[in-house]
Amino acid sequence: MSSVQIAANVVKNLEREDYMLLKVFASGLKHHETLTRHQLVDYSRLHGDVVDYRLKGLQEMNLINKNTRGFTILNAGLDAFALKILAEKNIISGIGKPIGVGKESDVYEAVTDRQEERAVKFFRIGRISFREATKKRSFALKEQNNIHHWLLVNISAAKKEVDMLQRLKDTGISIPLALYRAMHCIAMNRINGVRLVNVKELEHPTIVLQNILLSIGIAYKNHIIHSDLSEYNILVGENPRDTWIIDWPQAVSTDHPNAQHLLKRDVSNIVRFFNRRFAAGKIVGDALKEVLNST
Repeated sequence: MSSVQIAANVVKNLEREDYMLLKVFASGLKHHETLTRHQLVDYSRLHGDVVDYRLKGLQEMNLINKNTRGFTILNAGLDAFALKILAEKNIISGIGKPIGVGKESDVYEAVTDRQEERAVKFFRIGRISFREATKKRSFALKEQNNIHHWLLVNISAAKKEVDMLQRLKDTGISIPLALYRAMHCIAMNRINGVRLVNVKELEHPTIVLQNILLSIGIAYKNHIIHSDLSEYNILVGENPRDTWIIDWPQAVSTDHPNAQHLLKRDVSNIVRFFNRRFAAGKIVGDALKEVLNST
């Protein structure tokens, strides 16, 4: 069972005091890897006996962990706290099945009180190695490889993706609409599309490719490069001409020292995929010129 499923199963049974302690853990992540019983009593302003009782329950639900130095919040604990925030803000009222599970995030279907469809993305960057993450991700902190570190990295990634989506919101690019960020997760509008990698046939592949290249160019015009673009983070709708570019936490500014290399890599990844699967016959150099000229 995933940490989100654990959190979803217990979140409705957690009481006010449980959330008070989870809030203390979440609020203290930046400055405390672990919290002692004394700190938890002090910060929560709950009676010591209440704290003891609630800590035992949170441990049994696998939301926190106890070690020789104190208590640490786990992924499921942060998930539960984030879901509580989303519910209190009336962003979602329920969470359902996973839509997509990847190396660095889990995306779940969700609904509102009005039965509007939503998607909730939980960052899981700690699944890849520490060395690879710190090498590839500008938001990966240079600290030891542990749960506490990765929780901070995931919160940072969620912040950065929301920032990028906000900057691109009114540019004309088809991207997810970020509705609210809670810690390491983002609630977004639900996109009814499939990953490009899973599309076997396209009626007009050259037109779809051209639309994607246009979106890359518009982002570049707005000083943003995706920097991790591939067939895995492009969604295609029922009308194949409807495409969305997703997964923006690793995006960089056009003044990044490796900006041109990253842009060329993005364009190359997409063009080579279209040539390989759909025989688009596109030359990478020509596609790159089109992207740059579209600005």
